[in-house]
Amino acid sequence: MSELGTTIGEELLKVHLSYGPLLQALLKKFNPVGRPPAVKGLAHITGGGFVDNIPRVLPGTCDVILRQGSWELPPIFQMIQAKGGVPQAELYQVFNMGIGLTMIVAADKVDEALKFARGHRHQAWLIGEVVRGRGVTRVV
Repeated sequence: MSELGTTIGEELLKVHLSYGPLLQALLKKFNPVGRPPAVKGLAHITGGGFVDNIPRVLPGTCDVILRQGSWELPPIFQMIQAKGGVPQAELYQVFNMGIGLTMIVAADKVDEALKFARGHRHQAWLIGEVVRGRGVTRVV
């Protein structure tokens, strides 16, 4: 498909990133033994999308608000929505929308963590915030 620069099958079968080396380096730097941890939670966004995966790392008194448009949405998801008639809420429920991993980081370390991830050749964005709530993810 011209929007993808490849076939749908090739797009869906692309090799996924391994976050292991990045996570090891991040945790070593931001959560050293004997100091308060800056990385507060990690969620691998797989089946179940944002709505099911992020709440697993939240205390019941917090929500995560994700801001649409705060990261680059890969064309495959735009195509699925447009050609498949998939409602936007379902896209965020089922797919990762181009975000393979989320990190909940102490507010004063966000910029440093983003720079660190980018320095390790990973795309990284500030896509939301943690607020008081009931342990759910909301996409706005």
